[in-house]
Amino acid sequence: MDRRLAKEAVALVLCVFGLFDAALASGNQAIPPAIQKQLDLSEDKIDIGLAALTFAKEFYPHLDIAAYSKRIDLIADKARQLAKGTPDPETRIRVLNTVIHQMEGFHYDRSPFARSRQEYYFLNGILDMKQGICYSLPLLYIAVAQRLGYPLYPVLAPDHIFVRYVDPNFAEQNVETTSGGKYFPDQYYIEAFAVSKKGMKSGSYLRTLTYRQFLGQMLAVSAVFHGRNAATHKVIAYLEKAAQLDPQFADNYDNLRIVYTDMSEVAPPYLAAAYRDKAEAYARKARELGFVDPDNVKQAQKIRGKS
Repeated sequence: MDRRLAKEAVALVLCVFGLFDAALASGNQAIPPAIQKQLDLSEDKIDIGLAALTFAKEFYPHLDIAAYSKRIDLIADKARQLAKGTPDPETRIRVLNTVIHQMEGFHYDRSPFARSRQEYYFLNGILDMKQGICYSLPLLYIAVAQRLGYPLYPVLAPDHIFVRYVDPNFAEQNVETTSGGKYFPDQYYIEAFAVSKKGMKSGSYLRTLTYRQFLGQMLAVSAVFHGRNAATHKVIAYLEKAAQLDPQFADNYDNLRIVYTDMSEVAPPYLAAAYRDKAEAYARKARELGFVDPDNVKQAQKIRGKS
């Protein structure tokens, strides 16, 4: 989740004093049935495109999921025709790059405020805008690749996501979607995003995620925009569920630390102590996993949109 957006979400959450008690309510009560249904699916039943559109519909109530899913199919069909059934990973990736960036015209938005735009965090948004950021471009790649049967999965670095083609016989597995699909080795990401040794050892960063764990990222993104709407109970429930889905990712716990710390500063006394305790526990967990504050990642722009 984008750190700047997370802080913005917290500021809005804290405006709603009437929801403090609701923040302690069951997470299942805050998560809509359609999203919960996605979260209950096993790994082999998850369709990332459909899941992402289901999450988006909570913020875009009139969104036609079937119509947008068909748009993903049409992109996949173009790639399928161009790939001609090749099993070669490098050719498959070149085909994805060609179709997504050249034929369809999707590209990385370099503008200063791109990462604050809501539409760039949802699959329907990037399909409509034809441009996105380091969350939505990987999301699009994975949604299309899955329809093709390609083993493409998300990978997390501090404040960044890229994709990985999982094949032990393929050397150049990391694909940087913000750079037209160029290859970068793990070491490049370690240096560019200041990945800590502890973060590597714990598996917090540069680990290949499962589809289910990627749903945790969708929850964290949704939590940000629920924060903009001051829906405190949803922010807490979504972030805590994200941590359950991917307990190795340090940022999940730091996001919860931020929310509970700031809530403790304005909560009534009977809740403040409990919130402080939660914040401290989440802070310890984030440190144990090797959390890297994105504000300290000064070299990130050297890889985003690298031409």
